[in-house]
Amino acid sequence: MSINVKSSEFPLIMFHATPRAMIGWGAYQMAGIETKAAGIKHALLVTSGLKGTGIVDEIVGVLKYAGVEVTVYDGVTTNPKDYEAHAAHKMYRDAGCDGVVSLGGGSSHDCAKAVRIIEHHNGASILSFEGFNDFAKPITIPQVAITTTCGTGSETTNATVITNTEKRYKMIMFERSINPTQAIIDPALMRLLPPRLTAWTGMDALTHAVEAYTSRMWSYTSMGMAISAVKLIAENLRNAYGNGNNDQAREKMAWAQYSAGHAINSAGAGVVHSMAHALGGYIDLPHGQCNAIILAEAQRYNLVACPELYADIARAMGVDTTGMTAIRAAEKAVEEMEKLRDDLGITEKLSDLGLKAEDVDKLSELIELHDVCKDANPRTVAIQDVKDLFHKCL
Repeated sequence: MSINVKSSEFPLIMFHATPRAMIGWGAYQMAGIETKAAGIKHALLVTSGLKGTGIVDEIVGVLKYAGVEVTVYDGVTTNPKDYEAHAAHKMYRDAGCDGVVSLGGGSSHDCAKAVRIIEHHNGASILSFEGFNDFAKPITIPQVAITTTCGTGSETTNATVITNTEKRYKMIMFERSINPTQAIIDPALMRLLPPRLTAWTGMDALTHAVEAYTSRMWSYTSMGMAISAVKLIAENLRNAYGNGNNDQAREKMAWAQYSAGHAINSAGAGVVHSMAHALGGYIDLPHGQCNAIILAEAQRYNLVACPELYADIARAMGVDTTGMTAIRAAEKAVEEMEKLRDDLGITEKLSDLGLKAEDVDKLSELIELHDVCKDANPRTVAIQDVKDLFHKCL
C-alpha cells in the first residue's frame, strides 16, 4: 500500500518547546536554586560588559548563597569570537567546573553554549561544528541562561553563533541538545539596559518575530508566538526606550523577546539575519543594530511573496487596514517598521558604520557560502538580490 503524501517544501515541521523558562519580576533570585537543581556544583559564569552594573556581583551572590561555587569569565564581546569560547573553556577546565551559567544577552549565551560543545568533545576546536550537527550523544553539561536584554532570545534556541576570526564570518551551529537547561528572564535585570541597547535588542526581537511569522518553515505555533511578539513590541518598545524604569513596558518586552526567540527557533530566520551575520563577522557590528537598519528594506523586498502575512503584521502594529488591498496593507507594515526604527533614534546607514560599497561583493559571497538563514526567507533570494539590499542600506 502506498500513501499519497501532500507535496510541500517543508513537509515535516518541528516545534522546539524547550527549555524550561522562569519569567517575571524577581526570577533572578531563583538562579541559585535552579542552578543547583540542574546539578551544577561549580558554575562557570559567562558574561560580557556588565561589570559596572552590579548585576554580576548580585548573581554571584545568589549562586553562592545556594551553595554553588562560581568562577567568572567576563571576556565575551559583541559577536563572540572563537578564541573567547576557547578561553572560557580553558577557565572551565582549569577551575573544575561542571556546568555553566550565562548572564547577559545573546553573546554571553552563545559563548556559554560553545563552551559546552567544546567540553562535550574533549576540547575540540569550535570551528569543527559549523552547520547542522547531530551529536552521537547529546550534550549533558547543564546551562542556566539568565537574560538581561530585551531582544536576542538565545536563551530559547538550539543554535549558537560564533565568529570565525581568521575568515571573518559568523558560524551558525545547530544541535538539538545545545538548548540551555533553564532560562531565567527577569525584567528587573533589564532596567539598567541603556536606551541604545534597548533599541537595538528590541529591534532584534522584532526582526525575529517578523521573520518567523513570514518564514517558509512556519507552524501554527510559531506564527502565534511571532505575531503576539510583534504586537507587544509595537506597543511597548518605545516606552521601554524612553523610560527604562517603565516596569510594564519592560515586562512586556521580556515576554516579547522570549516569544520571538521561541518562534524563530522553530521557524527559522530570513535574509535580514543572513546580512546581519555577515556584517557582524566582517566588521564586528552589533547584531541588533544591523537588523534594525536592514529590516524594513528587506521586508519591502519580501512583501510581494506573502502580502497577507504582512497585512497581519500591519494590524498587529496598530494599523487600521480597513479598505486597503493586501499589498497596500503590507506596505504599511514596512512603513511602521521604519517609523519605529526612527523613533528609537536608529537613523544611521551601514556606510556610517564602516561598510564600503567595495565590501558588498565579499559579504554577499560569505552569505552564499555559509549562511542558511536565507533558506527560510519568504521570497527566494539570489546573491544579486543580497547585493542590491546591501546597496540600498548603505
